[in-house]
Amino acid sequence: MFPKLIRWDRWANRQVLDTLDASGGEPPAALAAFQHVLETEVTWLGRFGGNPRAFVPGWQGATLDRTHALQDEANRGLDWLTAEASPEWLASAFDYENSRGEPFRHPRDETLMHMLMHSSQYRGEAAGVLNAAGRRVPDLDFAFWLRAGEPD
Repeated sequence: MFPKLIRWDRWANRQVLDTLDASGGEPPAALAAFQHVLETEVTWLGRFGGNPRAFVPGWQGATLDRTHALQDEANRGLDWLTAEASPEWLASAFDYENSRGEPFRHPRDETLMHMLMHSSQYRGEAAGVLNAAGRRVPDLDFAFWLRAGEPD
């Protein structure tokens, strides 16, 4: 199921970023919430990729340029994860440190699910702010994506 969830995550991220591009990055609260999605994805993908101390500081200086760069980096990491992650590797535990340097060990699949759910939460926050400002974000629900034929 993870490859499908990752494809949906990429698609949903693109919907929000396309809307932010059309709005010139306005309102700032939407841009900040969405940039946080990507900061977090890049952090976790770095940890999955073998850097247990990977950390992209969040909530700092949201700009469209930085958001695009983070999306590119996240997409490369998601491509790698989709191509390389076997079910056995995903089920195995890995060591990492949180932003305060505290060590943890968790299964990769549970942590990947956390990352995807976190992204959905803050992507939804960004979409809500955009919609309230009159900038229509397409429906981002997984079920809508499935019904649309799983578009790229």
